[in-house]
Amino acid sequence: MRVLDETWQVVSLPIFALVAMLDQRLSEKSHWALSSVSGFGTNPEPAASALRLTHHSIQHESPRATFGRSLTLMITPPSQRIGIVTSNAEKLADYFPTTAEPDFVPTEPPFTPDDQLLVDELRRRGHQVSAVVWGAETSRLTDRFDRLIVRSPWDYMDSDEQRQGFLRWLEQLAATGLVVENEVAVMLWLMDKRYLLDFAAVGVPIVPTQLIPVGESFDLETFVEQHVAAVIKPAVSAAGAGLEFLPDRQAAREFQPEFAARCQRGAQLVQPFLPEIQTNGEWSLVYFGGEYSHGIHKLPASGQIMVHAERGGSLRFADPPAVLRELGDRTAAAIPRAFAHRGGRSCRMPLYLRIDVIETATGGLLSECEGVEPELFFRARSGSAARFAKLIENGASYTSCGRN
Repeated sequence: MRVLDETWQVVSLPIFALVAMLDQRLSEKSHWALSSVSGFGTNPEPAASALRLTHHSIQHESPRATFGRSLTLMITPPSQRIGIVTSNAEKLADYFPTTAEPDFVPTEPPFTPDDQLLVDELRRRGHQVSAVVWGAETSRLTDRFDRLIVRSPWDYMDSDEQRQGFLRWLEQLAATGLVVENEVAVMLWLMDKRYLLDFAAVGVPIVPTQLIPVGESFDLETFVEQHVAAVIKPAVSAAGAGLEFLPDRQAAREFQPEFAARCQRGAQLVQPFLPEIQTNGEWSLVYFGGEYSHGIHKLPASGQIMVHAERGGSLRFADPPAVLRELGDRTAAAIPRAFAHRGGRSCRMPLYLRIDVIETATGGLLSECEGVEPELFFRARSGSAARFAKLIENGASYTSCGRN
């Protein structure tokens, strides 16, 4: 009997379609059938995945002549044209370098230095990677790219006009049919911090949050009298834009006219100030495809409340305490139910999430769940960029979300 021992390079079919085709055709025509699949999502380093197919036992004329054969196929993921969505190169000067990492600076603007680690990994694996400054003509992107990964469009929060322009651009992207990560419907949901109330509705403990809808009034001084101090945030904001700290009743009284004007422009969130942010800081937990990858512990500068490195905060790379890791896992697992609570169809995991949590005397609280433009800190754990790249190569099997 002829022994088969071949390696095939396959670059043109989605992997699960290939498996189905091989399983059917090989079993029908030559008694080969798929017996096991290995190499998916377990080892982030190899660029190829292995499929093991084994030959059915064949009984020949001689009753002693029973043979088994195996065939291994090395599946090389097809090269993709990938666009990394970012902001203008000039904007990076607002964020890099920082006192915490003075040597961590862009080397290929407009990629951020953290995104550069992903770009280099994707190119190493044979993909074509280019920067896409958000706002680019969407009709032209479909011819240039197979997928877009939204990473660092940080200047969309610079003004109300920029914010509205970014929202329109995302909606236009969705209409093109181009693969966008994270999925546009989920990003639009997570851009509005009212999602915190959706998580609370499905059992995730959050920082106490009161929503002030657009056009309504609210007495800040009374709130501060009840809670000692308050934090004000626009419902749609990022990187601390528009955050206001009211340490006492006088500050609340003085800020009331500005707050009333803000309420006419958009919904606002009012939260009691948690003093633990100054002592315990905030933990950021990074998830790829719903699976925990690594953690970052951030502390504000002395006397401050904002933990952002570009605002003087410090950071260290470490895994969080068990209670916060459990909260991060609960939050990631709750994404489909929280999304459905807002009116979206049931969904699985986005490609990336950064879940920010605060440790208090009564336990961990969800502060933010960022799925649009969070820094993912690939530098925090060796191999994280490779794991992320492998998810991109595996396609949309880990995310399937949309709106009714």
